[in-house]
Amino acid sequence: MLKDGGFDPARDITAITVNRWPHGYSPEYNTLFEPELPESNKPYIVGRARFGRITIANSDAGGSAYTDAAIDQGHRAVMELLHAEKA
Repeated sequence: MLKDGGFDPARDITAITVNRWPHGYSPEYNTLFEPELPESNKPYIVGRARFGRITIANSDAGGSAYTDAAIDQGHRAVMELLHAEKA
């Protein structure tokens, strides 16, 4: 749709953000009913693993349903990318 106007996705897109806060509620883990896992095997840790230049940042990635968790995960994801660029 934008091609005729000179849009080049490789040049013009630097990031894609998907906002799902209004559509779902992040699960929190209950130690009474869920198995104890090493930190590295917890679903929210595995699910936020960086893949190339893609990072996941949302409340799910923090294992908490609150805005502060999403903000913290946004900071973590950006820092992961910044450190990856330096490496």
